[in-house]
Amino acid sequence: MSTHHRYNHLSPAQYVASSAVELGRRVATGELSPVQLVECALDLAAAGEQDLNAYAAYMTERALREAAQREDEAASGRIRSPLHGVPIASKDNLDIAGEVIGKGSLTTPDTPAAASSPMVERLLAAGTVIIGRTTTPEFGWKGTGISPRTGISRNPRDLRCNTGGSSAGSAATVAAGAVPIATGTDAGGSVRIPAAFCGVVGFKPTLGAIPVWPGTNNISLSHAGPLARSVRDARAMFDLSRGPDSRDPQSYFSHPRARSAPVRPRVAVVREPFGIAPSDTVAAVFDDTVRLLRQADIAEFSEMTLGGPPPREIFEALWVTGRGIGFGKVIEANATRMDPGLVRLATLARRYSAADMLETGLAQREFTAAMFGLLDTWDLLLMPTMPITAFAADAEVPVGGEKDADLPWVTWTPYTYPFNISGQPAITLPTHLASTGLPVGIQLVGAWSADDLVLDFAESCEAIMAPTNAAHTTTYRG
Repeated sequence: MSTHHRYNHLSPAQYVASSAVELGRRVATGELSPVQLVECALDLAAAGEQDLNAYAAYMTERALREAAQREDEAASGRIRSPLHGVPIASKDNLDIAGEVIGKGSLTTPDTPAAASSPMVERLLAAGTVIIGRTTTPEFGWKGTGISPRTGISRNPRDLRCNTGGSSAGSAATVAAGAVPIATGTDAGGSVRIPAAFCGVVGFKPTLGAIPVWPGTNNISLSHAGPLARSVRDARAMFDLSRGPDSRDPQSYFSHPRARSAPVRPRVAVVREPFGIAPSDTVAAVFDDTVRLLRQADIAEFSEMTLGGPPPREIFEALWVTGRGIGFGKVIEANATRMDPGLVRLATLARRYSAADMLETGLAQREFTAAMFGLLDTWDLLLMPTMPITAFAADAEVPVGGEKDADLPWVTWTPYTYPFNISGQPAITLPTHLASTGLPVGIQLVGAWSADDLVLDFAESCEAIMAPTNAAHTTTYRG
């Protein structure tokens, strides 16, 4: 790492311990150099890459060039945002103008993107610096970090374990400390699954709150959102990314709720979401966390039974047809070099008739109405994010799981995908580690467009849980 004598020195350890917001504040006051920050991020990313495989590609030259520009701007008093000069990473399915986006597939053309996705465009305009593009399974189709293009991504908390997906590399690089914040997308849990497995914050805003473009094959399920070291950092990225964009018409229907925030939120504690009990290790951590939050008296907590089964048939119909038909021509031409699980969806999609999809749409509306109705009684739902902790890095399902299911990954993610069906905001934040030493996340779900309430309460929870999270380090365990 080079030394920039005009600025305060920041060691790698100090960098890893700093929030994105704090780094941005110190850039704005002239204490820290954006170039030094980006060099530090690139050095840390490179140091861990052989173990983690978190990056599809680095953007080293561009990142250093843009960092120098942000440094010059800061020196002349032009601060674009609270994250000016802060290094970030971006999931390799969001377009970055001038960059080839791989999307975890060997089938994607080597043509640079002509324009940036809205989230990326806004973050670059805000002065952040993207150091690289992070790994994702092929076209983000599943909940693990394995793709034909980049291979297996590994969890920095335990290299034997899965990152979760599909924002696999984003979770891994934030957990490893290389960047304080990264972009992700979530159409069934793809921000929250890896955030929970890797022990970081992952926020899925209300559908459309951050515009999604280019459009996906599952328009009504797809959200964009941040993975971050802290809730405050996630909020900072969200605030810079939110708001309508004509390229995503859904983004015009996700404005913040007009009603005032409750002084003491009514929080429903859901121990077995949709009738599915978490593992004993997750349940033990969740019980301890609820006890801690109750003692802090930050809300009116009530136990609530959210009966099952989860809306798996609705999700599978939307997902299988969206991916199987949407990528049908790509699969037909490239099946031998694609993920076999994704290829299989092209055949499975033929099972669904127009009548089936009409019924699915009606069932989606009915389920969404039921979830919205719950949030008329409560302000927030509190539950585990995942029923399990991270499993083997090269596996698609945990030991004993349904590997032959149409969508194997939904069999072990029953707490995340339902809230893509309903489009509600949901955040996962790490609580203390399980007895196995692996991270456990708690999930907060809010009413449609109550994103700020979700973030506010998540910050309160994070502050209370902070002492229990001291064990969350970036030391790899292989």
